Amino acid sequence: MTLPLRVPPDRVVRTVCPYCGVGCRVDLYVKDEKIYRVMAQEGPPNYGALCVKGRFGLGFLHHPDRLTTPLVRSQKGGALEPASWEEALDFVAERLARIAGEHGPDALYFVSSAKATNEENYLMQKLARAAAGTHNVDHCARLCHSSSTAALSRALGSAAMSNTIEEIPLSDVIVVTGSNTVETHPVIGAMIKKAARNGTFLIVADPRRVGLAEAAHLWLRLRPGTDPVLFGAMARHLVASGRYDAGFVARHAEGFEAWWESVQDYTLEYAEQVTGVPAGKIQEAAERYAAAGAAAIYWAMGITQHNHGTENVQALVNLAVLAGQLGKPGAGLNPLRGQNNVQGAGDMGALPNVYPGYQPTADAAVRRRWAEFWGVPQPERPGVTMTEAFESIGRPGGVRAVYLMGEDPITSEPYQDHVRAALEELDFLVVQDILKNETYPYADVVLPAASFAEKHGTFTNTDRRVQLIRPVFKAPGAAEPDWWILSEVGRRLSRLTGRGDPESWEYTGPDEVWEEVRRGAPRLFGGIGHARLEREDLRWPCAGEDSPGVSVLFTDGFYTPSKKARLLPAPWRPPAEEPSDEFPLVLSTGRVLYHWHGGVLSRRSALREAYPELKVEVNPADAARYGVRDGQKVWLVSRRGRIEATAWVTDRAPEGVVFAPIHFAEQPANRLTKNAYDPTSKIPSYKQSAVRLEPA
Repeated sequence: MTLPLRVPPDRVVRTVCPYCGVGCRVDLYVKDEKIYRVMAQEGPPNYGALCVKGRFGLGFLHHPDRLTTPLVRSQKGGALEPASWEEALDFVAERLARIAGEHGPDALYFVSSAKATNEENYLMQKLARAAAGTHNVDHCARLCHSSSTAALSRALGSAAMSNTIEEIPLSDVIVVTGSNTVETHPVIGAMIKKAARNGTFLIVADPRRVGLAEAAHLWLRLRPGTDPVLFGAMARHLVASGRYDAGFVARHAEGFEAWWESVQDYTLEYAEQVTGVPAGKIQEAAERYAAAGAAAIYWAMGITQHNHGTENVQALVNLAVLAGQLGKPGAGLNPLRGQNNVQGAGDMGALPNVYPGYQPTADAAVRRRWAEFWGVPQPERPGVTMTEAFESIGRPGGVRAVYLMGEDPITSEPYQDHVRAALEELDFLVVQDILKNETYPYADVVLPAASFAEKHGTFTNTDRRVQLIRPVFKAPGAAEPDWWILSEVGRRLSRLTGRGDPESWEYTGPDEVWEEVRRGAPRLFGGIGHARLEREDLRWPCAGEDSPGVSVLFTDGFYTPSKKARLLPAPWRPPAEEPSDEFPLVLSTGRVLYHWHGGVLSRRSALREAYPELKVEVNPADAARYGVRDGQKVWLVSRRGRIEATAWVTDRAPEGVVFAPIHFAEQPANRLTKNAYDPTSKIPSYKQSAVRLEPA
């Protein structure tokens, strides 16, 4: 529905954009129960700016594909049929309890959501750990920033941005690597470009000619997957030339000798040979970064989504520590989170290895504390990651039931046909979501959920800012908020498994859930309450009511047991799949300005018309080599499948590399990607699959 701006709204609701991790604050103008205007709020984090997704991408709220009634498939091979909430919730709890009773609680898997609120993510991991008795819980950070979490946690003791968006203008040097920021985080991209115009020296390291590369003072066009060599060589050069911060390293770091031994071969000349970046440019980047009063590093999935993603991030950590670029404004290590609440989902413990507040499940004292907190024994056996869980389906001792909240694995997981086959072997699948998606047809139960505009709660953005969301209107049909659905399932499952008090699942609303979060993780959230968020901005850590929260981390040491940062080797290894005569090109996947992740939201809005089809970037030299014209239909073919796309002949992609967006369910890039994983983080290697190009 489109109304002229002069029409007065029935009401204006202040809330938070549901798309990327910037967490833009927006005012939604409502007329006749439809949103007809979206305006950015002044002040941080977005300072009156808003991208095309936030402004024009909310049509999904009223789309015919909204799920509005519970559906149950009473037997395999039967049809999904409408059911009451009582019938659907009882069926879910009974089937989960039966499978756990027959095969053990680790036969269940719970997938939380970076699109749900903090309160809802807390309840999903509580459902797994308290009501079911398993650490088998995860969310989509496994597919985007689990490499960042692994490296930052072990090296620094914290897995979030160390600094804030507001500090971008304070940086003397900014390094952006593996991030097409102007398209995937447009508000932050615009702020970085503005800083570059105002005197900040901008260094971009990326194989593609992304938007920031055109604004950069120094562009390092490295070969895909050679990041550890590039940043290892920069760090080695700083030490070899005496330009590193020796005092900072002596006071605040450990592991220098082992790290130094690991980079002996990473000379500037060797780095040029491996990465393709001239040695002089690598030297200049290193020296400018280290000499800056304040230098910040920003990165996204071009760094993390590799079979050596953890080493990529560790190489960035090593560089920042050696240059002393931590613990001060305008500096730091800053992973740009891709979804609106992916930071919060991790904070809430929707990961197999940590409770809320990043308290490790491997620590017996931590397990005892949560056992007392919830009144139920905690499992000792570690959980498995989401990617491991899907690989285990159909194998002895593997996962037999999956509960999905706001996740579409057929679109998001690598090697799509492999995932489809796995889902067909499941004993039981619950899909809890707001819209039909590619995984929906495989569900045994469908639970219709409320969107961000139909409930209360909090999101945490990429720089740890906790923000309230507010309902605009009632959810369609019988749809209910995720927190209510999870509490009802938890109450039933707790009664059936005998784990804990079923009454502990009775909440009056998300504010009561948040109070439980505060008690469970007081070091991070003790001072952050819903009432206080109505009055002021707050970031974690915020331990007390009198605390303003912390903007710059590590000002008085790191969050490791020794209070020191850990320098660790970050060796480079070849990709899991290299080009060959049959498949001579490297496929890299990612996002574009007009769409978001699997496209479930953005392609059910006006944005579908703005970017209607899959376009694959092809370098002009490759186009000539394979007889492809701009605008021509082509086949992209890998060892796992083929998809049709439209060729976009452009020098954005380097020679030998093609780039395909991930937003098109009918042309799924993940039909082509390989299910090869980083051994530490278990993230898929989405950025390097071998393909060939054929005219269609």
